[in-house]
Amino acid sequence: MVSFCYLTKASLRVQQKASIPIQRRWGEALHEESRMTTKPQDLKSATETEFGISGVRRYYAIGDIIAQMGDRADGWYILLTGKVGVFKRDFSVAEISERGTVFGELGCLLDIPRTATLQAIEPTSVLFVQMSMDEVVERYPQFAKRILMSLAERLAKTTDSWWSSAQQKS
Repeated sequence: MVSFCYLTKASLRVQQKASIPIQRRWGEALHEESRMTTKPQDLKSATETEFGISGVRRYYAIGDIIAQMGDRADGWYILLTGKVGVFKRDFSVAEISERGTVFGELGCLLDIPRTATLQAIEPTSVLFVQMSMDEVVERYPQFAKRILMSLAERLAKTTDSWWSSAQQKS
């Protein structure tokens, strides 16, 4: 689920300070999970089965930067757990919280620098995928279709939001 809100990074920092015990519990959970996962290939195959694509699992604590606006886009993400804030300068333009949501793909698709900063709002785990869109289309056509549908939905929501704003101003 992607929702729009207008928070500043400063309000996120206040939220971070109040969430220190959550970070400790998250660290303990990560340690526990790492002891249970014996072979990286087991994790990879489980991820491939669930989403139909392979990648590397990454973990982020509250406030960690997942990707910085302006940086080279060297891969894209699939949300496994948690919540990610999408920031343009000091404004939060979206939150991503639905498991399986693909994000950070625009820079890879268009071969441009990151268009927003992605920051963990909650303890978050993602699948980081380093694969060109040509490769996704060739090897994982169903997943490519899913990405196209997601982009089309985001474009429709953005257009509707812009249109509503324009009508309120007139």
